Amino acid sequence: MTSLASVDAVQPPTWFTAALGTAAGTGTTEVGGASIAYRTWGQRGQGGIVLVHGGAAHAHWWDHIAPLLAGGHRVAALDLSGHGDSGRRDSYRLDTWAEEVLAVAAGAGIAGPPVVIGHSMGGFVALRAASRY
Repeated sequence: MTSLASVDAVQPPTWFTAALGTAAGTGTTEVGGASIAYRTWGQRGQGGIVLVHGGAAHAHWWDHIAPLLAGGHRVAALDLSGHGDSGRRDSYRLDTWAEEVLAVAAGAGIAGPPVVIGHSMGGFVALRAASRY
């Protein structure tokens, strides 16, 4: 059985602390009257990835993963409208969130169509973006 003392001594892996220590760029773009906030890693003008959080979450949920994906890619993680630092709307639709994903890809300087990765509710947004665009 593991004692509490041994659990307290466990340190996070170095890749995790290094990723969290990687500075992110920030930006905003306007979609349908709402300001959409996002975070970025990697160089503008490269092909890239947009990371979409789940319900009741925000872009910072990707801070431990996004820097690891940025080698040779531009990575953006957005706050969907109604979440994090993005603006609010009277109602929310998958189509609108899908528009936000593509607007962030363009605003963040991702070249060409992005790879879109979603977690939980963000998976529905990613599927909607793929089906529309």
